[in-house]
Amino acid sequence: MKLKAKIAAVAVLAVAAGTLGATQATATQAAGSAVIGSAGGPLTFPAYEGEPVRFDFAAFGEPGRSSGRFHVNHLTKDGKLVADFEGKVDCVSRDGDLAVLTGVIERADIPAFPVNVVGRRVGFSVRDVPRGHDRIGWSWGYGGFEQDVLPCTGPVPFFETSTGGYLVR
Repeated sequence: MKLKAKIAAVAVLAVAAGTLGATQATATQAAGSAVIGSAGGPLTFPAYEGEPVRFDFAAFGEPGRSSGRFHVNHLTKDGKLVADFEGKVDCVSRDGDLAVLTGVIERADIPAFPVNVVGRRVGFSVRDVPRGHDRIGWSWGYGGFEQDVLPCTGPVPFFETSTGGYLVR
């Protein structure tokens, strides 16, 4: 994603952070890492091929002192809800353009999933690709929701986004 587009995305997301319920940046947050943005695209997994997903993050801090929000939305090709959930970020860790974050699900609407996922810790990875499409990974893509991930752990960023973008700093 080009620098101008990322700056515009950050400006839009600064306004959206209030919608996500993200805490405002403080001196503590400024000293740590940040993962800000909204991105997604059509899935390429056989059972869900072509279905749009979007991941929104407003996450700040460092391991042991992190805050923020995440939101995940997954629809069928015809616009029906597969999953929509959100939660509170409990850990952000970064090395260069790669960040790993975890959070606990606080609200979930997943019509086809028989287990309550509220209270589960999930993990994400985000790679900020300056001149291309950012990449993301999510823990339930491989392991499902049955077990929590450990704080600050997530999979490699296996999915290339085609819309939106992230700023990892």
